This record gives sequence, structure tokens and C-alpha cells, in this order.
Amino acid sequence: MKNWLVVLLALVSVSGQAEQVERASPKLMVLIGVDQFRADYLVRYNEAFTGGFRRMLDSGTWYRNATVDHAPTLSLPGHTTLATGANPRTHGITSNAWISPRQEPTADGLLSAVTPSLDLNRRSLGDERAYAWSSEHILVESLADWVKKADAESRSVALSVTGLAALYGGRPASDRTENHVYWLGSTGKFLTSDYYRDDYPDWVSEFNDAMPDRYVARKVWENTVPTGLRQLARTDEVVYEHDGVHTHFPHRVEDSVRGEVNQSHYERWFGRYSPLQNDALFDLAKVAVGELELGQRGAVDLLSLAIKLTDRIGHDFGPRSLEQLDVIVRLDRLLGDFFTYLDKTVGAGNYVIALSADHGAPNIPEYEQEQGRQAIRIESKDIAAALDSVARLIRAHDASPGELPAHIATRLEGFPFVEKAMTGEELLGTGMADPITMAYRNSYRSDRPPTYPLWTHENRYGNLVRPEHPGNFGVVVELVENANIWAAPSSHGSSYRYDREVPILFMGPGIQARVTDENAHTRDVAPTLADLVGIAYPDTVDGQPLKLR
Repeated sequence: MKNWLVVLLALVSVSGQAEQVERASPKLMVLIGVDQFRADYLVRYNEAFTGGFRRMLDSGTWYRNATVDHAPTLSLPGHTTLATGANPRTHGITSNAWISPRQEPTADGLLSAVTPSLDLNRRSLGDERAYAWSSEHILVESLADWVKKADAESRSVALSVTGLAALYGGRPASDRTENHVYWLGSTGKFLTSDYYRDDYPDWVSEFNDAMPDRYVARKVWENTVPTGLRQLARTDEVVYEHDGVHTHFPHRVEDSVRGEVNQSHYERWFGRYSPLQNDALFDLAKVAVGELELGQRGAVDLLSLAIKLTDRIGHDFGPRSLEQLDVIVRLDRLLGDFFTYLDKTVGAGNYVIALSADHGAPNIPEYEQEQGRQAIRIESKDIAAALDSVARLIRAHDASPGELPAHIATRLEGFPFVEKAMTGEELLGTGMADPITMAYRNSYRSDRPPTYPLWTHENRYGNLVRPEHPGNFGVVVELVENANIWAAPSSHGSSYRYDREVPILFMGPGIQARVTDENAHTRDVAPTLADLVGIAYPDTVDGQPLKLR
């Protein structure tokens, strides 16, 4: 009898140990932020997936009722929320550009707006022509900081096209050789700035040396969507895409260049339109995993990847375009290949993947009109007229300065393309409010009011604005539904569902294979990853861990 008891206890012990091994925390977190990736892509294009999206949908947890919970729904706030688990009001990146208070106008009488990840006090290493980026303006710690605080041996790597990597890379460590934040610049190579490092590690330099022949030299974008799946997208030739002329495959460098094409044109085109930029991004990620032994040394590591191409194609060709479908199908293949690489190098049960987006996007308004639905395009002159009217109001105002924001808001709401104008007092409030105001409250800071969406042709990205700009008085505008500003065929940024609905996907050991309609928010992604690997996160987090196991 005692012998049987000993055997039974031994079996229970072995079973418990096996369960502990099976549920051991993964040693590598992979956070993938796909810029302008609408939630409905996973439904609309489901039958086209055979790679990484297919694997995540079949073996991971898919939150199909997930949202961005702030507005304006722009790239820099959205990616920073994924990286920090905080609302923009908390992490400080309130917009792609904001107006700093108490500044003197330039010689032209304009105010300079801040582009938050662009750091004019820094330089790009090895390329004086390229912009330098940093996380200087982020007010809180990110997942990259949490993982390094939890274990001094942990490593974080952030890679992107354009400077989005700076939003994921955290604060630079004192050991500058341990800072790995790299982005694809306009010169066709991966760069960093002197905010992070003094030089490049050999593996980055060697990768950059191979870039011209391996990626940049391929100068034609061909359609790779199988013929039987092309009907999932809109027809390829429509005048409201891109420049109205070069709207169909194949796409070439020459399409966007006047005159003779040179090497710099190839490099810029590669960074803006070539799908090979994503190939380069994932190939460099593989090199980073191998060279730095991410997830293979006992410490918990983080790899963050920010994908920009979906945003550029969504803006220029539209969310329903064949170009966007081709980019997504290619991305599906790259993800599948990358997951297989991680299986072999890190171990199939030793990493966890989180994939989400910074925002969604509206359909091109001309497409909506074509389908018989209401939509408008707001021209630069329309916005300029509204700003002129506000400027006249401000100059004529002789009552209390405290009353001025409310008068500006009322004046703006008189324009047919403005749904709502909100004052700083409303946005700093904490009481009950309508859904539009609530979304903008999660982003608003009185010291960082956004310039979007009141951009004009003269100030394309809101980087220079007149002193009478409503944002300088704390007034923020929401456009009417299905309105697009003139700056691109499709422009996101609102609090409407089409801009806020995004996918959230998790895949890894112990995570259930399921589709759920439970509510989830992008601010939940970072604390969920931290919870999965057992590291602490600070009280600056506005999200909460999702229940995946």
C-alpha cells in the first residue's frame, strides 16, 4: 500500500513539474505594431491568409472587438500607446504635431509645432541628410524600460521604417552599446541617432552594406495577389487613387519622378512604396535575434517591430485598394516565415507574439460616394477659410481672454464640415460627456494641443501654424463623419469607429486558440505582455492585462 502511495505521489510530482515546464514564461516578447491596419482586414481578406496571420488566427486569441480609445487617431500617439500601455494624455504624445505654449512667432509670423519623435538636437549616425529621432518627449516608461528594469541582463530591440522605432525603444541605457533602436531612413539604410549610440554594431553595418543590392535595386512593385483572390479588393484602376494617373500595377520609381531618375530617387521610393522594405525589416529582425541571442539566454527580452508601409499605401491608394491587399498578403507570408524562424532559434514555446495597430482608416470619400454613401472631401481652401474667420474673431475680441476659446469653438461649429469643437476646459473635465469628447479627453494636454485636422496646403503637416490657430487657444476639432481632409486620398484621425477599430492578436504558450468579442483596447497590449512573462509595470499604465490563459 505504501509503495503504491509513493508511486502516486511521484506521478503527481512529475505531472506538476511537467505542467510548470509547459507553462514556463516565454523568454522573448515580440510586439508588432502595424500602422493603419483596420480590424476588418482580418475578416475581409481571411481566405487570402496562409502564413503568419493564418497561424495567429488559428492558434492564438483574436480580439475582434478591439479599439483605440483616444483621438485624434494618428500614428505617433497610437504607437506610443501600444508601447507604454498608457493613453496619450498620460504618455504625452498627444498628436503627430502639437503647439508648444509661450513661444515667440518665427520671422514669418508663424508658430513652430513639435513633431514628437523628431529630435532636432540630435543627429543621425553616418548620414547627416537624415532626420534624427528619439523618445525624448515621451513622459512615461515603456515596455522596453519595464523589461530592462526587471532584469539587467534583458535586452530590447526596436526596428521600424521611419522613426517609429524611437516610440518603442524606451529610454537609452547608460551602456550605449546596449541601445538597439534602428529605423529605415530615406537613404535606404537602417539608421540610429546619437541619442542612443555612438556607432553601429557590426551586424547592422554589414546588413546596411548589403541593402543596395539585396533590396533597393529591385525597382518594380509587381502584384503578387493570386488571381482568384483579387476580387477581394477594389478594381485596380480608379482616378481617385494616388496621383490619378499611376493607379495600377506594376508600380515603378519613374512613376513618381520628373526627369532623370538617380540613386536617391530609388532610395526614397524604396522607403515609401516598395514592399521590399518589409522584407528588409524582418530580415534585420532575424539577424538581431541571432546576433543578440534574444530569448535564448535565460533573461526575458523584447523585440518591437513597427510596420509603416500599410499606412502609406492606405493613405495614397485607400484601404480597399489592390495595392493594400498585396501589401497585406506579402506581410502574411513574412510573418509566417518569421514565426518559423523563431520556432527554430528561440523555440516554439519560448516566445509570445502581440500584434495590433495604431489606428484604422476611412474609405476614400470618392469611393464612398461611388457606393451611394455620404462622404465629403475638405479642401485646403475650406480649412483656410475657417482659420481666417477665427483669426478675425480673435483680433476683434475685446472681452475676457477666458471667454475666447468658447467663442472660437462656436465659430468653428458654424462651418458645415465641423461636427464638434471642444475647448480645453471641456477636455480637461472628468464628468460625463459624449463619446467624441471622451475620446479626445484621453489625448488632451493643455501644454500639447494638436494641430490636426486644421492643416492647410501651405502647412502640409501642421508643423508651422499661424498664432491664431485654434489649437493655440486649446480648441480641438472633430470633423463630420466620413470627411477626409485634402492631404491624401484617405486621411484618418477622427474618433469614429472606422478610425478606432483595430485587431488585437496574441499567440504563445498557454494562450487559448479562440476568437472573442470581449472588449479590448490598444492600451491593454503592453501590460498583457508584461503579465504573460511575469514582469511588473508602473502605475502610469492606463490599460489592464487581458485574460488569455
